[in-house]
Amino acid sequence: MVLLIGIVSAMMGCRTAPPPKPIVMRAIEKHTSTLAIDRIEQDLALIPDDPGQRNRLLADRWLAVQNAVAYQGTTHRDAFYGSRSYWHTNSTRGIGWALDQAGDLDEAFYIATKGNVRIAGDVNADIEIAGNAIVHILGDLDATLDLQGICEVVIAGNLTKKGTIICDGQLELFVGGNSQGILGSTGSSTLIIDGNAAGTLQAGAPASRLTITGDLLGDIPPPNNKDTILTLRVDGYTPTTKMLDLATAGFTRINATLGTSDTPPGLYPQDESATRPTARWVVLRQQNNDQ
Repeated sequence: MVLLIGIVSAMMGCRTAPPPKPIVMRAIEKHTSTLAIDRIEQDLALIPDDPGQRNRLLADRWLAVQNAVAYQGTTHRDAFYGSRSYWHTNSTRGIGWALDQAGDLDEAFYIATKGNVRIAGDVNADIEIAGNAIVHILGDLDATLDLQGICEVVIAGNLTKKGTIICDGQLELFVGGNSQGILGSTGSSTLIIDGNAAGTLQAGAPASRLTITGDLLGDIPPPNNKDTILTLRVDGYTPTTKMLDLATAGFTRINATLGTSDTPPGLYPQDESATRPTARWVVLRQQNNDQ
């Protein structure tokens, strides 16, 4: 019996073990609501100067944005509760719409207390609200939005290079297009860019969550409060240099998921001397040189 076990063991030891399969980490795929917004964006870029057709496309995009916000809200600890509640019940919890603009906003608007604003077009003039607010913009933001308190902002279009969002308080923000301007808050924030993020993205304290479905092209400056935790998810491309800069920017902690970067898939940093790194991130896919 002992001899038989020895023979079997020897035979098994002679076998060549199959090579391990390479780990393949899938890139983050776009949600269906994001794809719907992208399709309507393409249609808006192709239409002639026809206000009626433009308004119809803006309305269609707004419905796609509502779906995207609902999806992001449930995956970000019940964010955008006020907006989602309004879309379900047609109620703004007794505050009402201080401004309900049927088209583009071309004149500055100021609210001395809390109040909600809805613009069914582009915002080309500054808005200032001195209290809690829900702001819905069906077009682009090409001006300054100055907020205080606890605020929700949903922009179906783009935050242009001239666009600025400043919130002295807590901010929940959804941008359906690209972000090229300046945005940020002093308090905790949930910032969702359903496109590419350029410009400046200021994280608030004590905790900020930043989700970008496109590429991270802009800057995330050092926090105003060092007791700031940043949770970052970029579905598109983020260069390693961006993460190295963030690691030394003064955040208490950074946790990030990068859909694509210029390094192989894996956990970073890989420097063994960094016993307790401030920033930790995972790369899901390495970008090809020809991309």
